[in-house]
Order: sequence, then structure tokens, then C-alpha cells
Amino acid sequence: MLRLLPDLEADGAEQMARDEALLVAAPRPTLRLYRWRPATLSLGCFQDYRAVAATLPGSLPVVRRITGGGAIWHEGEVTYACVGILGEAGWPAQVSALYRLVHAAIAAALARRGVGVELACAPCPDRRYVAEPRCFAAPARDDLVHPAGGKMLGSAARVRGRRCLLHGSLKLTSNCWDGPAVRGCGLTWGEAAAALREAFSAALAAPLIADQWTDAELAAAADIRQQRYGDERWVRERAGPRP
Repeated sequence: MLRLLPDLEADGAEQMARDEALLVAAPRPTLRLYRWRPATLSLGCFQDYRAVAATLPGSLPVVRRITGGGAIWHEGEVTYACVGILGEAGWPAQVSALYRLVHAAIAAALARRGVGVELACAPCPDRRYVAEPRCFAAPARDDLVHPAGGKMLGSAARVRGRRCLLHGSLKLTSNCWDGPAVRGCGLTWGEAAAALREAFSAALAAPLIADQWTDAELAAAADIRQQRYGDERWVRERAGPRP
């Protein structure tokens, strides 16, 4: 069984706190999809705030993720977060295998909707995204890319013990920062969300069961938001409690 939480529209700090709360407190494998309001830039855990902020065309809220990778302008996309235990309930024992499993299932679900994609073969040349800070400008191995170029989907993971948070973005359209580096899938939010739900269920061989946030998860999210994502030092300096 894969627990499915309601879609959520919220600001970046709330979305990041909710994802981390699932890593801490989800009682069973869980999937959620969400939107960012307002549009927000998320930094990879290890990126330099000032270097990335200098590249932005205008003012944009900024959060820092607990996962690695490059910076993402979250607008015109469906974002997903899935939590489970590596090596159990259909989850591979290794994160690298999880990327391939989930991304291949998403590619198949998109193909059934007329969207052609390929799994990227070459490794990302700049794993810390220093020379090129944009996540979608430098596809990592097994990201989904359009056959003619342009990244459409990528994921990042955080592992604590054997508990794993996998989250990522499926782009619907490009934006003024990514430009041609992003190739949108051209689906509506609802169509893309349906494809993602279908893909996660197939990849993990688990039926989706609609559920609600538990009191423990909501309490964890509130604490995490206050301690980490509500602290500007985390965004600018990666300061605060260990992620």
C-alpha cells in the first residue's frame, strides 16, 4: 500500500517542512504532490546562497532543501515527495536504483499520454552545481530529458538510517530563468499529477490509498518549519540543526 496525501498549495517553507516531517514521522510509505505559492527558488543543500541569488532575474522567495542538487525555480510544475524504507515494501535497497525505477515508471506513464522522454545517460558534470547553479540545466544520470534536448524531470533524495525521502519536479512549462534548459511536458497540472500517481504506484507495486496527515506529522512539520525553514540563517548560511 502507498499512502496518498491530499495535494497541497503552500509557500516554500511549508512545503519543505512537510517533506521533512514525512521523513521523520510518516507511519508507512507515503506519496504527496504539491504546488508552490508563490513561485519560489529552492537551493540544493550545499549551494552558496549569494552566488545563486546573483543570477536571479528579480526578487523571488528562496528556501534551502535538505537534499542536494542544484537550484530549482518552482513554477509551472508538479512537485512530488515520496517517503519509504529502503529495501522494504517494493523500495530498492539503494537510492540509485530507486531513481531508475521511479523515473522509468514516470517515463512510461508520460509516454501513454503522448509525451516522449528519455533517461539521461551521462553523469552530471558538476555535482555541486557551482559553475552552473540551475538543476535543470545539467541533467544527472537517469533524469528525464526530451529527445531533442531539455530536462523535464529530476529527483533528489535524503536518507536517514534506511528511511528515504525522494522528491522532485516534473516541469509543465519553462520559465524566464531556466529558458531552453527546461522542456515542459505540455500537460495540465491535473494530467501530470495523474501520471505521477500512476507511476509511483506501478514502480513500487503498491495500490494508492487516500489518507490524511496525522497529528504527529503536522506537529513535526510545525516544529521543523520553526527550527529550520523559518530561520533565514538556514537559507543563507546552512546554519541551524543538522539536516
